[in-house]
Amino acid sequence: MKKGFTLAEVLITLGIIGVVAALVMPGLIQDWREKSYATAKDVFNNRLEEATRQMNVNEALTGYAATESFVNELKKYMKILQVCPDPSGCFAATVTNSDGSETVETKDLKNSSNLNEGNWGTKALGIGLINGYTAILSYNPECSIDDITAPGAQTTSCLSLVYDINGKAKPNKIGKDVYTLNADIFKSCSGIKVGTLCVSSSNESYIPIDTCSGNAEYDDTGTSNAYCSSNAWAGAKKHCDELGMRLPTRSQLLSLKGTPPPATDLGMSGYFWASEEGYAHNAWGVYLPDGTEYHYDKNNFFGVRCVK
Repeated sequence: MKKGFTLAEVLITLGIIGVVAALVMPGLIQDWREKSYATAKDVFNNRLEEATRQMNVNEALTGYAATESFVNELKKYMKILQVCPDPSGCFAATVTNSDGSETVETKDLKNSSNLNEGNWGTKALGIGLINGYTAILSYNPECSIDDITAPGAQTTSCLSLVYDINGKAKPNKIGKDVYTLNADIFKSCSGIKVGTLCVSSSNESYIPIDTCSGNAEYDDTGTSNAYCSSNAWAGAKKHCDELGMRLPTRSQLLSLKGTPPPATDLGMSGYFWASEEGYAHNAWGVYLPDGTEYHYDKNNFFGVRCVK
């Protein structure tokens, strides 16, 4: 007598497989999408840093009066297919902040001041790159890089930009497919305003990242940092970046001590990471509210407040 499966058994099995796939696939797709976004972001940052670093080596990074002149030179170092005098010609119509509570229209990002990191007096341009990236950028005519060996992370200080790793395609959201560099296109404060500084309203939860392989975006010290496999400082920088904010500088943290100290009203007590690196590949931490500061190993889980 031959043994086998009945049609009913086969259909039931296929049905179970279909249900399991329906439950599992969305999560797998989302995980793949998140990883592809992160990879594309790293690729863009690395290419931009390398381009500006090479421009600096060739003494072609500084000295431009307008963004357009800078972009014409940048074309020699990056594969730019399109330049848009009106940024909305190259970029998605709108950009949403990380929690979806605020939207900015691209047509309003016309000047350096619209990128909200200061008014350099230059016009912002849109660009489209060969691999589908798009960006809106403005150039700082006052920038000066004296060291031709300066790393890319320093040479990009001449620019303020917002970029989208998948062009005009959705979600067009900060921390997903849209990121900023020396820019803050959202002028409202979702945290607590202290003078001109916007501080996140509570201590941020973050995870350390592995920078041993030389993740130059968040820490370029690589294996020379003894705690590179569990780099909490770099993880804090990454977290703030994904919120469309950044780690505060030492001076910004020190501005929170005051009399009476704003840090008290903010509930900030203990050590908090600052954005600057210290000696021997450490990073600076500031104790609040009294303002004591020192450089510490990067694996310390200090408090984090993001600012913009």
